[in-house]
Amino acid sequence: MMKEVARAMESGILPEIGLIAFLVAFVLVVIWAMTMKKSQREAAKQMPLDDPDRVALPTNHHPVNNHA
Repeated sequence: MMKEVARAMESGILPEIGLIAFLVAFVLVVIWAMTMKKSQREAAKQMPLDDPDRVALPTNHHPVNNHA
């Protein structure tokens, strides 16, 4: 029975390659984040708030109801 379990767990080299690729990418992102200048970090922190394409609707705005 243990041989059958061990044989079922063999899935080739692809999972190991995926794990190594993920770990390398993760380490590179961490290194990149740790080496950013303070001004770059502050700019990245404000990015979600600085969206110029997003326009706030007036408070008295009511959508037009086009139901016939």
